[in-house]
Amino acid sequence: MLPKKKKCTECRKKFRPDPRIKDRQVACGKADCQRKRRAKTQANWRKRNPSYQASYRLTKRAAAATAAEKKGNGRADEDPVDPPPPLRLPPALATFPWDFAKEELGFAGADLLSLLTLVMVRLVREVKDEILAESALFMQVYGPTGRDP
Repeated sequence: MLPKKKKCTECRKKFRPDPRIKDRQVACGKADCQRKRRAKTQANWRKRNPSYQASYRLTKRAAAATAAEKKGNGRADEDPVDPPPPLRLPPALATFPWDFAKEELGFAGADLLSLLTLVMVRLVREVKDEILAESALFMQVYGPTGRDP
């Protein structure tokens, strides 16, 4: 027995779902509709798991640093493994002694510290912009009247 036709969530045309997927299929088999459905699914997953990407990158960088450290202590005939490049940071954070932080906290600790400071810098910028916007609005509403007191 063939499954009932359903309406595609992307193109809104009727389609007959794949019998293996049955009621779970929400988009027709067209490549464009499947691409859009997948993009929405991925965006929804990223929204529910916001820290995954940063955590994944930090774990990968720490593993690369550990591998570089182990290879550096190995035999001379092995190819050396370069440690990952430093994180890109705004110029305001360039003066911080990141080499010292790596020595004291380790590679993963220094990366975590740099991401934390980066988040704080962005937050301060956002708050500053909000305050400036509020003060500009305040001056428009309650600004000078053109008369001297």
